[in-house]
Amino acid sequence: MMRVTSFLLLLVSIISRTSLVAASSSASSSSGDDGFVRLVAWMRRYGGRVDARMDVAEINGVRGIVALADIEDGAELLHCPWSLVIGSTGLHDQMQTKDMCRVVRELADEFGAGDASLWWPYLEHIQLPRLAAMWEPSASEELQGLSPSEDATRHLVWFAQTCGGKDDRGIDAEEMRSLVSFVLRASEVGMVPIYDLLNHHNGEKNAKLRLSDAGVQLVVVGGPVRQGQELYLSYGVKTASTMYRDYGFVEAWPCCWNWKDAASGDNFAFVMFPDGVAAINPTADFLRQLWNSKSAVRKPVAEFQASARRHMDSLPVEELVRFARAARTHLEGLPTTWREDGAILGQKKELLAQTPDANDAASRTAQDVISAIEYRSTFKKALESALISSETAARILMGQDL
Repeated sequence: MMRVTSFLLLLVSIISRTSLVAASSSASSSSGDDGFVRLVAWMRRYGGRVDARMDVAEINGVRGIVALADIEDGAELLHCPWSLVIGSTGLHDQMQTKDMCRVVRELADEFGAGDASLWWPYLEHIQLPRLAAMWEPSASEELQGLSPSEDATRHLVWFAQTCGGKDDRGIDAEEMRSLVSFVLRASEVGMVPIYDLLNHHNGEKNAKLRLSDAGVQLVVVGGPVRQGQELYLSYGVKTASTMYRDYGFVEAWPCCWNWKDAASGDNFAFVMFPDGVAAINPTADFLRQLWNSKSAVRKPVAEFQASARRHMDSLPVEELVRFARAARTHLEGLPTTWREDGAILGQKKELLAQTPDANDAASRTAQDVISAIEYRSTFKKALESALISSETAARILMGQDL
């Protein structure tokens, strides 16, 4: 526990320094990024290819990749030679689970080398958000016991137990920065420059990784991308709590939530779509259809919603009632409602706005508190919507009120 605590202190220090850099850069024009220009030039210098029709932009305060012009389906957005991938050296020598400690350490060595590193144009462009693993207890308590509060430091514990540190004190600064970067940005083959700038959206994914003997490709899938449209990857099927723990955000849709009933110990899950459309207790087949990365054409949100409604119609009334009762009990057992959370959020944001230094320790903790309240409120709203959907479907089947 002492080693994990020291990891957290390092994590706070490292990400705080990174946040200062990110904060200063976010004030610049959203249509240009000098670091990205250098990164593209570096990639091309060492044999890579980057489509000139994409660029970095800030969308609603989040950095991502957008199309500067229409891009046809199947177009190559990026070709990264294996020599620039950190973690794998070729199609037949790809990173395995047993290699992860080595990759984290190699990445740490490159961070430590600074501008002497071959990868410096890539490494200096990495931004690290604040994750639940770095929060003070006062912020973690605002999760009200909801996941991921029970395993927020999972990756730190893994590194301590599996990889160890460089000395008896445990992990050093470069290893910590490397570990967080690896968790946030690594692909199946390791760290792939530029590829990892794309954000995640399972419902609107339009780019995909492909591997060849020559290197790693990023290509457009599911149809053409229009000018101004953001380019998205899929990080795979993950629950909202896992997304929040590992990446610091909750996806808009489809968003898969889960929780455990305190009385029975049963696990419940549901998937949310826009307009309050829910699919409770999704089957493996349902999830595979939603996140099928081999789909040739991107489906509009209405088709996802129709699939969810068909799933709800297929459930027996007993399952609907059981879910609704468990959801109501869970919501009633939480200290606040999402409506009360809204009022609390307003107060917290007003106080933060009056803080003279937005980057001091107290302000960072205040930002973490706000993030936790926003997260728990989002969960409560989603669960309430799933509860209403379940009760409505059950009433239709039963022909009477519950």
